[in-house]
Amino acid sequence: MHLFHMSDDRHFTLDLCAKFLTEGGKRQPRAVVVEETSTSEHLSVTLKMTLFADGFSKLSGKVRGVDNCVVDVARFGRRCLFVFGDVQFAGEPQSLRSARGMLARGRAAAAIEELAKVEAVELDGADAAVLADMEYVKAVAAGRAALISGSDPREPGRLVNDFITKHAESHHYYEAQELLGDLLARAGRVDNAIAAYSQLSKGPPALRVRAAAAKARMLLDQRKYQEALAEFDAAIAVDASDEAAVAQKRDAALGRARSLIGLGRVDDAIGVVQAVIDAADPEEGEALGAAYATLGAAYRAASGKEQDALIAFLTVDLIYNAVPDAHAEALANLVVRWARAGNPERASEARATL
Repeated sequence: MHLFHMSDDRHFTLDLCAKFLTEGGKRQPRAVVVEETSTSEHLSVTLKMTLFADGFSKLSGKVRGVDNCVVDVARFGRRCLFVFGDVQFAGEPQSLRSARGMLARGRAAAAIEELAKVEAVELDGADAAVLADMEYVKAVAAGRAALISGSDPREPGRLVNDFITKHAESHHYYEAQELLGDLLARAGRVDNAIAAYSQLSKGPPALRVRAAAAKARMLLDQRKYQEALAEFDAAIAVDASDEAAVAQKRDAALGRARSLIGLGRVDDAIGVVQAVIDAADPEEGEALGAAYATLGAAYRAASGKEQDALIAFLTVDLIYNAVPDAHAEALANLVVRWARAGNPERASEARATL
């Protein structure tokens, strides 16, 4: 891959929330640092790990370039390559920054409304990277909103495809490819969806896991449970053991559990989910929220486990309510579970929150 070069006076703030290294029992932000090399070679050099002693979770620096996998930034006279979370550019419209945050929190419809507040004058003379992020938020928010609402995916799919075509070197590239696959799958264009998902396999090891899992989720949505199970197993079997790949394999394990539920193998599904919960760090709220929602689905499908299902979904509502998809699933189930438990007031509260 080639770097998309940017001028030295552009700055960004980088959220390193997904990059941690355990040391002395504490979770610390991690950065990857290399010595000065030419931009055409830096992706192939041997990387060295370092910990920032001040414990920064956000860093600022001069952006030298961006590609699909890393941000290249000059900091303290050294070059730092980051597998990034949220990259914010100096001088970008505040509404763009807010909309991007809303999108990250699963609020696609709100992101669309927020992005509409950006005035044309705010984009006068804006850098190409800022304009590209405008297109990213517009396209991805439209796509996710369509998936959530069940509306026609064709126009959002066109927007996402246009973004990918114009910005193939963007650090949003793989996210957009996966979303395009989801939209194509929703439109019934299965072969095209698989082709979009396969692009993820060209990325880091974790994305190879995610590529297989994305195909599996499509099959799961089609209720092809045995085929989905095989694909989730393939995702888990990918030869990758770095931290990001392990997280993706955990997600694939939860998909495997959903497939087992569909096949009526509920006890096996409960065992898979419980293993994920037992292995998760207590701070991994997103993973645990998804796991408890899956556990609730398994108990719901089991005979005589109504109370266990209620407790699992209530755990999501009370503890992991910041995980949008898991919380929505939990609330929808709590409406029914509370009503069956003879508590219409709690059912109404869950419905109102939903």
